[in-house]
Amino acid sequence: MVSLDDPAARAAYEDEPLPRMSFGDHLDELRTRLIRALLAIAVAVACVMPFKDGVYEIILEPYRVQWRRGFAAHVEMLEAQEAKGELKADDTGQKYLENCRKDAPAILAGSFKWTPQIPSLTGYQVPYNLFAIGGLDEIMSWMWASVVFALVIASPVVVWQIWAFVAAGLYQRERAIFYRYFPFMGALLTAGVLFGYFVALPTSLGFLLGIMNPMQVTPMLSVGQFLTLLFAMTGAMGLVFQLPVVMIALQRVGLVTHRGFRKNWRLSVLILFVMAAVLTPPDPVSMMLMATPMLFLYGLGLLLTWFGRTNDPPSAPAEPVSGEGAA
Repeated sequence: MVSLDDPAARAAYEDEPLPRMSFGDHLDELRTRLIRALLAIAVAVACVMPFKDGVYEIILEPYRVQWRRGFAAHVEMLEAQEAKGELKADDTGQKYLENCRKDAPAILAGSFKWTPQIPSLTGYQVPYNLFAIGGLDEIMSWMWASVVFALVIASPVVVWQIWAFVAAGLYQRERAIFYRYFPFMGALLTAGVLFGYFVALPTSLGFLLGIMNPMQVTPMLSVGQFLTLLFAMTGAMGLVFQLPVVMIALQRVGLVTHRGFRKNWRLSVLILFVMAAVLTPPDPVSMMLMATPMLFLYGLGLLLTWFGRTNDPPSAPAEPVSGEGAA
């Protein structure tokens, strides 16, 4: 196999003739690819629609993770009050504790039948379910969720149609570079979405709900607000996890060298924190949950650009200091 870094091989690839297409041909090709992608999404939506309950269980899992943590902390607080003698036999708190001890296994397992009554039975004021504000909130949220799930299911077809349209205008060497880095990009995207789903979103929700005083504010999160937060957090995490790929791309096109990334790391860290503040809800926990992995990814990018530093342009020779070299 010929190395793509070989100048002769590179010249051969770049001299490869590309098929000539008129503007109308490009529009026809774009229309064909769009129709195929939209058909795949429509079929995926039709496959998702009958499984509303299952889709909602997947969507609500980050909220339920945070809710179970908060409920367990509530039970521990009641037990601590009982151990200190602060609960009386006829006290409402004692009744809450008895109900918690009786129903906690079923509640935590998700098999408790009377979930709307959990706050009145246990005293834990965070609702187990989300709320629909207005008659159209739930149905619009479900349509939006089904489209997002359909995009995930149909993503192989959609990505292939996009790539087939773009690849027609690329040289063979450029296509080979894409094939080389695409698995890495897909792995980083998946890791970012999973991090946002399992770690960032539940922790951020726990912080936002934890700072509320139930004596003043009763937390009620609507299904539309939660879906917006879920898709924004996971989507943003998936994008920012592409940082090492962006750094490699900037190095390969010659815009930034490994020395530049290393020299300007302070400015880069500042930019990463600004991005985290813009892309997350306005709370410090969400910002740190995004900024922390970005710092590790920047370190990974530094390591990868160090391996690829042979592509960096040579450093400019230092100018001699005045007076040096004089006879």
